[in-house]
Amino acid sequence: MWKRRYLPGQLLPSLAAIFALFGGGAAHASLAISITTQRITLRDVLPACPARACEADLGPAPLAGSSRLVAPPAMLKAIEEAGEDKRPFASLKAVRVTSASRSLSPSQVGELVRPAIDAVVPAGVRLVSVEAKSALVVPLLVKVGECTLPALPRRPGPVTTTALVDLLHEGVLVRREPVLIRLMIGAAAGRPDVARGHTLRLLIERRTASISAHGVALKDTQIGQVAPFKVQSTGRVVQARVVSSSVAMVQETE
Repeated sequence: MWKRRYLPGQLLPSLAAIFALFGGGAAHASLAISITTQRITLRDVLPACPARACEADLGPAPLAGSSRLVAPPAMLKAIEEAGEDKRPFASLKAVRVTSASRSLSPSQVGELVRPAIDAVVPAGVRLVSVEAKSALVVPLLVKVGECTLPALPRRPGPVTTTALVDLLHEGVLVRREPVLIRLMIGAAAGRPDVARGHTLRLLIERRTASISAHGVALKDTQIGQVAPFKVQSTGRVVQARVVSSSVAMVQETE
């Protein structure tokens, strides 16, 4: 075995030069992409994927504003499990996946969620203002889901309280955001949020599914209260907690 000697004053080769000499420099490089979906597929990180492997699931997309590195072994495994030949892809590089996102100021958050809050404000109450507590980084294609209001006082006048708004990405809850709201309660607010005989949507949420049906209130009820409802399709009476003037969550019993 021979050893190369370096004369005084001669610089030692850098690590980068050593990697380049043995072809290691390219192996440590990675590509970067941005996606808008909840899951990463092989097609996202390898556009020239074999046909039967393109839809292979490589796991969840990173949270908005963050990234995840998909290494070559994961891609090769997906190709192999799909029954395709992985040998043509022996020189794959890692791919850094970023979830496409947008940054919203507190005022922009307020503009985004205001329609959802306005939709559940009870009769006789006026929404004056909406103020998010902080700026947010959200998925690029974020949607606003259900909004939940606390029980409101029945006396007329201004009220400041907090609403909870669901932010969804492809129908999946990504965060439940509290926002400060200012309301003006009018004289008509003495009426119940859900009057007896009113029809609304009953929801049963389970670990893997959400079931809904229309139900009729059997007594006057306010938001936040539990009351009996008759399911229109079956005639069954269930107990449900009213979360808005149009939605109640069924309380399941063992």
